Amino acid sequence: MNPSGIYKGIVIHHRSGHVQHRFKHRLPWFLFDLQTLAQLQRGWLFAINSPAMLSFYDLDHGARDGTPFREWLTERLASHGLHNMKFKVLCLPRFFGYVFNPISVVYCFNNDQELVATLFEVHNTFGESCTYIQLCNSDEPVPKLLHVSPFFSMQGHYEFTVTEPMGSLKVAIRYFDDAGSTLFAGFQGERIAFSSRNLISTLVTAPLATLGVTLDIHWQALVLWMKGLRIYHKPTQETQHG
Repeated sequence: MNPSGIYKGIVIHHRSGHVQHRFKHRLPWFLFDLQTLAQLQRGWLFAINSPAMLSFYDLDHGARDGTPFREWLTERLASHGLHNMKFKVLCLPRFFGYVFNPISVVYCFNNDQELVATLFEVHNTFGESCTYIQLCNSDEPVPKLLHVSPFFSMQGHYEFTVTEPMGSLKVAIRYFDDAGSTLFAGFQGERIAFSSRNLISTLVTAPLATLGVTLDIHWQALVLWMKGLRIYHKPTQETQHG
């Protein structure tokens, strides 16, 4: 079986605290096995680091300077004492040349195919990113490092929960703000094969998936602003953590 795949499912966001806000939408989330990435190319349909209807670019991940994502991950995990890792990344590819990944989830396996760590790569709409690494034997809360939403302060922490990418997949992200607000962001999906037929089907049913993510972020921000939520401005480089 191809170690890469597509998970079709539902994203849910639920904010509680001073203001309640909830929304959900469908999303095709792609799982890429970075060891066999070159074997996934399908000409004009799917390409690696070159234009296609769907494409995976190293430029969109890690160092974001064109360094191979797998190479960047290897160095990043080695700095945490984890060597000879194999990686699968859950993310969106470029749809017709455009992508924005609010979060990418990287599953880190050892040579025995055991999941030993998960890396979460978070991006904001200012073009910035940060990473959080969670060992599988740890459930420690993770301090917030990056200004993501203007409706949360920098004083808070995350709790990440993921299942291994099997026939079904669950991702849960809980954020706790010191101001008393919380956010739950979750995804649940079922796996289909990474095949030309399923790639075409995904393009037909969700041709603007990546653009829709960006538009929805701004639409939900407008709704929250209209609900009267306090706005936290992006901190300067000197004051932002990390």
